[in-house]
Amino acid sequence: MEWLMGGGPIMIPILICSVIALAVVMERIVSLRRSCIMRPELIEVIDAIRGPEDIQVIYNRCNVIKGPFSNIIKRAISNAHLSREEKVLDIQATGRQEARVLERMLVVLEIITAITPLLGLLGTVLGMSQVFDVISEVGLGQTKAFSGGIAQALRTTIVGLGVAIPSLIAYSSFDRKVDNLILEMEKYSMLLLNKIYSVEKDEEAISSRD
Repeated sequence: MEWLMGGGPIMIPILICSVIALAVVMERIVSLRRSCIMRPELIEVIDAIRGPEDIQVIYNRCNVIKGPFSNIIKRAISNAHLSREEKVLDIQATGRQEARVLERMLVVLEIITAITPLLGLLGTVLGMSQVFDVISEVGLGQTKAFSGGIAQALRTTIVGLGVAIPSLIAYSSFDRKVDNLILEMEKYSMLLLNKIYSVEKDEEAISSRD
């Protein structure tokens, strides 16, 4: 801790950014678990659809189990007046909207990734300015007088990069995970859409025979 505080006042906002980044990472790890997004209960109902009554069952289940997956499924079921192609576009548009919801905290990591190296550089510049002030007073002969100041000035850059690099890795990982979850939700929604049209065709075939 003494080493960190030796970096000067700029070290304080960098450490605050590190705490915020850690909190966001922990929250996203919990919130973006596949079991929380891709609810097994909904997947089981989609796989078990055999008739129109099953479609109503899954719609009722979506009203109970809230979340992005439920919202996309409900869009696939609703708007019966739309054509198949229009429903596909509607599902994709809903997927993009839900992606924004899942990415809502990632912008914080993105900002921290951008500003912490700059804060570190600012701390280094301020520290070097103090070093040059010392040099102007004692000259270059007293290396001990300013060597410690140079080491102190570099600490903010070291810590700033130490916060930015893990934050960037976490941001990229979560962003990819959100993309994969959205693609999987759209896949099951398309499977549901195909089953809906299959059920409707079977009903039409039975009606025509009658």
